[in-house]
Amino acid sequence: MPETQLLEPDRAFIDAVNAGGGQDLKKCFQCATCSVACGLSTDHAPFPRKEMHWAQWGLKDRLMADPDIWLCHQCNDCSNRCPRQARPGDVLAAVRRQAIQHYAVPHRLAAWVNSLRTLPMMFLIPVVLLTAALLLRDPLSAALGMGEADGFYAEFFPHWLLISFFSLFVGLALLGAVVGVVRFWRAMTQADAAAGRTTPGAGIVPSILCALGSIFWHDRFRECETRRSRHWTHLLAFYGFLALFIVTVWAVIDLYVNPMLGFASAYPFDLTHPMKFVANAGAVLLIVGAGKAIWDRTRSTDATEVSTAFDWIFAWLLLAVGVTGVVIEILRFMAQPPVGGTLEATAYSLYFVHLVLVFALLVYLPYSKFAHVLYRTVALVYAERSGRTRNGRLVAAAHGT
Repeated sequence: MPETQLLEPDRAFIDAVNAGGGQDLKKCFQCATCSVACGLSTDHAPFPRKEMHWAQWGLKDRLMADPDIWLCHQCNDCSNRCPRQARPGDVLAAVRRQAIQHYAVPHRLAAWVNSLRTLPMMFLIPVVLLTAALLLRDPLSAALGMGEADGFYAEFFPHWLLISFFSLFVGLALLGAVVGVVRFWRAMTQADAAAGRTTPGAGIVPSILCALGSIFWHDRFRECETRRSRHWTHLLAFYGFLALFIVTVWAVIDLYVNPMLGFASAYPFDLTHPMKFVANAGAVLLIVGAGKAIWDRTRSTDATEVSTAFDWIFAWLLLAVGVTGVVIEILRFMAQPPVGGTLEATAYSLYFVHLVLVFALLVYLPYSKFAHVLYRTVALVYAERSGRTRNGRLVAAAHGT
């Protein structure tokens, strides 16, 4: 006889999924059209049918330990073909938002970051912290024996203070992210062990390389039909951010490591420097990618897709970081040598705004939609490592429904 199980639905979880864009969840009557339509699923490893079933029953623990919610890329092929307009793509997006909040450390911060009601408070936090850093600039500089600032914006916010400030808070955020990721990995492992899914997969290094290959090419978006344009939108924003991240890391190395090795620092980079070219190219890619994402969502008339504050906040934040970054660069060259007056005050003010936006993007990463880059990567690695996928493709022996 089949084993009897006692189900304990989490009503609060169902309500949260409904409020997060999955309000048509109850329309699903388990016909499995969504799993058939999904180009990332197979007959032997179907999703999102089982996820829709678990969400209807409020089985939060099963969904939080399910890597398949992250293998979904919300192309909405399933929602477009659903005979009941249950929108499985949006339901899984709402579940992913709950997963981010579930694993977030501290837990409450994820709810605050993604709420329009509390968003002003979340921007006020970096305003207060950056202001405090500026007030302590001169006393700390004297106490630490720091030399004169080199560079237009460095006169306002010295490099050593800027690097120390962001290293501290980004480091704390990454520490919380690591805790969340470890909890997610353990949950997936325990869920597979409880279900008897122990098919061996690839080693950890090949699994990581396979996942990184999929991420760098964004190849899974190519399987989408309804939202095929998302492939290029995400690709542009991804490489734009990556280019800016690389330039930022190199600027720190050039400022503090190269002089210790006997090499002259070239920072701040002029327009002919290769890193300046990479930075400008990255800014353009980020602006185009984020702008295209916003444009597509604004112009969309497709009833199978719902945009929530979770989506809008992240997209607008990416765009704002890119645009303010370009503008402050233009003002930097216009205001050198320092001319004082309105132009300099405008440049410094906008630079402060840019730093607030960068803080919100990076420090709130584990709590916003940006956390997809963490949890989707871990899910891709786990899928390969556990034998759920081979070379990025789902296989029959991996798991049941």
